[in-house]
Amino acid sequence: MIFLDTNYISPMLQDALMRTEIPMYDIVNKRFINKSQAGTLELQEDQLIIMNSENAIKVLTDHYSQLNVTKWSNLFKNKVAFRQYLAASFPNFYFKESTLQELSMMDSNSIPYPIILKPAIGYSSVGVQKIKDAQQFTEAVEQLVENNGLSSSYSQDILNFQTFILETYIEGQELAVDAYFNAEGKPVILNLFARMFRDAEDMSDRIYYTSKQVIMRYLSVVEKYLTELGASLEMRNYPFHIELRIDDKGVLIPIEVNPLRFAGIGTTELGTYAYDINPYEYVFNQWEPDWSQKIAKMDDRIYSFTCAEFDSQLTFEDIDCIHHEELKQQFEHLLEYRVLPQDSGTTFAVIFFASDSFSQNEHILSLDFMSFITTKNETLSLSGSQN
Repeated sequence: MIFLDTNYISPMLQDALMRTEIPMYDIVNKRFINKSQAGTLELQEDQLIIMNSENAIKVLTDHYSQLNVTKWSNLFKNKVAFRQYLAASFPNFYFKESTLQELSMMDSNSIPYPIILKPAIGYSSVGVQKIKDAQQFTEAVEQLVENNGLSSSYSQDILNFQTFILETYIEGQELAVDAYFNAEGKPVILNLFARMFRDAEDMSDRIYYTSKQVIMRYLSVVEKYLTELGASLEMRNYPFHIELRIDDKGVLIPIEVNPLRFAGIGTTELGTYAYDINPYEYVFNQWEPDWSQKIAKMDDRIYSFTCAEFDSQLTFEDIDCIHHEELKQQFEHLLEYRVLPQDSGTTFAVIFFASDSFSQNEHILSLDFMSFITTKNETLSLSGSQN
């Protein structure tokens, strides 16, 4: 079954839902959407569950804590617990859990830099910082103390700034994978993206991309790691999004697992353009891609996704105008430009595009999205100067 946050359902998910009879539960209105379903929400062990928002995990935790799907999800959602689980496999990987108060009292010279500082319970890259030395660590903690952690529009079950994790920064290519374990426990990869950064300090979700070369280079090594992870937890009927880095020795190290959902805010749909896979439809039907056939049909272009965001100190109420048409002109081969509703945090559009080289991606990485936004204060200021 699928738990739906009906505040926003992507077009691709809507399309898949129209062609399935899978039970659909609306977590906003707390009712089944299917006319054939009625009454009490009942879940069984080994039942396939997927969701389009991690807000639904609270339903599992509150009412179905005994199910394996709930235990797996809470393990992945808590980054400290997940690191503790992985410790035996990665004995040289440094990590430490700390409260904000403990961070402020920590000896900054005792930390093995570079490190990542992030919320123990987090969403996307919100609040994630790469820290290269003791001075930068002190500055980051002072900023957190000044802001009392960080304010957030997300539920505390989804994003919580009261507890943090320090962990080794992993050098190497970052990968993002949408997959599921089928009824037999086999990992089925539905999307395989690489992540592109502006520079070594960039932690944003600005660009994910895929191509024939990305699939051929990383598919088998990712599948091998997922087979090992799934076997260690005896996972069945479980969809997820996992982010990993592969180091210069070819070792895959997981960064995090996002339970019961695919890449957020539309990123998962990039695969539809690149190799014609609707991951939701594949999960609903328990299909497996024939990757050799998919690769043979792919062209040589790079398929990319970016999310356009305004500054975090602003809200949609502060904005007078977003110049979407001007932003569209920055893309040579625009596949889709999707304007998001005003309750989508700081993201105002998600954009899918293709290119013949990485120069297009480098251009998008260098863009200041705020240059395509006029705030109400700017409009008032301009109006006052003309009087």
